[in-house]
Amino acid sequence: MAITDPVSRNLAVALSALLLAAGAWACDDAVSIHCGSTPSSVLTEDGELLAVFVSDDHVYFTRAERETLAFSPPVRVSREPARIDHNGESRPKLALGRDRAVFVTWTRRIEGRFAGDVYFSRSLDGGESFETPRLMRDTPEPTSHRFDALTVTPSGRLYVAWIDKRELAAAEARGQEDFAGASIHFAVSDDDGTTFGPNRRAATHSCECCRLAMVAADADRARLLWRHVFEGSIRDHALAELAPDGASELKRISHEDWMLEGCPHEGPHMAAGASGDHMVWFSGAPDAGGVHYGFWDHATGTTRHLKHIDDRPGSGKPQVAVRGDHVDLVWLAVGAEHSEVLHLHSHDGGRSWSEPRTLATSAATVDHPRLLAAAEAVWLAWHTRDEGYRLLSLSDPGFERP
Repeated sequence: MAITDPVSRNLAVALSALLLAAGAWACDDAVSIHCGSTPSSVLTEDGELLAVFVSDDHVYFTRAERETLAFSPPVRVSREPARIDHNGESRPKLALGRDRAVFVTWTRRIEGRFAGDVYFSRSLDGGESFETPRLMRDTPEPTSHRFDALTVTPSGRLYVAWIDKRELAAAEARGQEDFAGASIHFAVSDDDGTTFGPNRRAATHSCECCRLAMVAADADRARLLWRHVFEGSIRDHALAELAPDGASELKRISHEDWMLEGCPHEGPHMAAGASGDHMVWFSGAPDAGGVHYGFWDHATGTTRHLKHIDDRPGSGKPQVAVRGDHVDLVWLAVGAEHSEVLHLHSHDGGRSWSEPRTLATSAATVDHPRLLAAAEAVWLAWHTRDEGYRLLSLSDPGFERP
């Protein structure tokens, strides 16, 4: 239960700061972002950090000033304890709306192999309280809906997308055995999440268990990037534009020709620039394995500035952030003794790149690295079993919160 009494709340924040400084957390009986798992976070324009995470079969929301990283007592978003689908690829998401609105989505596992349901909840008071969660599917049958993604456009239009297996279930019911992968579905709200339009299909034959990447395309539309199953079980990537009345035809953006009879559990990421989208992804193709970067040019409708970032075994989980022509790219390299987060930056929109440098290392269990872009800087958010939630400035690698 959330702490609402002001005195108790201040004491809890102060205790959190002390434990944070000491590098220790009472994980046996306390709910916190440090002791929880798979946090997702965003930075507000005034420097506040908002985050959601999973702990004790619930989704929680918390906040902190970026300068102190002393987190407030968590607010429970979900209502009933459930098997939350949380790992590096599948985690709760949050986005900010108008007038202090906070939107959260997550996936709850249900009966069946690799099955789940996507839930949505919102707060209209800046995260002080959340409404009763709602299912995003508009069908009565609980097939499988997982790997949710959400974004808010500048006009305030809210998009939620996910990987959906209703077409696969229908194909199996018909006796069709050659239906490859799953599908992508999405829903749109024009009233800050009060209501959503119908579930619409963006594509069929998506990969079944890779995270989705979604950004605002313009004031009202969104773009979605995902791993697709092309003919011959080629698991490369596709891009489509979403609007309330449907999706554009998909465009293939990567051509490593990775043939795989299964899902690699390794999705892409992207960040929107002024003239195109900066994209990063992983491939396991024999001659092109590892981390890749590409720029989707809006004017030409082609992928440009392709770069093979890291071909070493154990490299993956890339993230990208953009500020004008400055592009930051991080990825995880897992070794026998420790894991490290590596960083590249470009000052010319992805045409040329710096030499890689190591931002952080850990010998413990680690989460995927995440990038948070602010007006003046980009930050690395990284959660590890031993150190909890960390925030590091990419412009000053010696600066870290905590």
